[in-house]
Amino acid sequence: MKIYAVNIEQLKIKNLFYEAYEMVDEVRKEKVDACRREEDKLRSLGAGLLFAYALAETLNSSWSVLKDQISFEYGEHEKPYLKPWKGICFNLSHSGSYAVCAITVGENLYEYEEKNEVGIDIQKLIPCNLRTGKKAFSEAECKRLEALLLQDEKKAALEFSKLWSNKESRGKLLGTGVFLQESEEKEVFGREYEFAGEYIVSVAGFEDCFVEEVCEMRIDELMNIL
Repeated sequence: MKIYAVNIEQLKIKNLFYEAYEMVDEVRKEKVDACRREEDKLRSLGAGLLFAYALAETLNSSWSVLKDQISFEYGEHEKPYLKPWKGICFNLSHSGSYAVCAITVGENLYEYEEKNEVGIDIQKLIPCNLRTGKKAFSEAECKRLEALLLQDEKKAALEFSKLWSNKESRGKLLGTGVFLQESEEKEVFGREYEFAGEYIVSVAGFEDCFVEEVCEMRIDELMNIL
């Protein structure tokens, strides 16, 4: 497994935005175009650049060659899968000024294995919201949040953000979402990373094979490589 992150602020420079837009695949262009808010366009485009870099590095190939070969098929809850490299699983997320990408590869590039699935979420620290928490967290988790909120709002915000991000990454792995009942039949491993001072990155998988740290890239660095 590899985990990448990029700060999307550079994409506010118009010429860089348009140059980056032309680099990504057609599906990503459609996603960027579908975003109404400028900030969402930047985050979506940043995620697309990370995906392009991660795939090119995983396959040890040039993105300019891969770009015209890739296509996607969609599973339950519209989770995307790569064609023809079904042995590669990936997941994307974005929040605030960052986009992140997690990618795994099995022994056979062309054969899908569920054990390679991955879910990732990045969450900018947010205030503890007990009303929302009660919809997604266990009774024990909510009680812990209540106690923290009485002691220290910053610690409560950190714990709330960690719990929320963990639920998101797990829900993306299983395809259930945060508020839907999760499968109790599958063992799920998870790891979280405190990142860039005010973010939590959570990753979930069916195997305990997490990297020690998130690899942070720059937009111009990605573009130069691609």
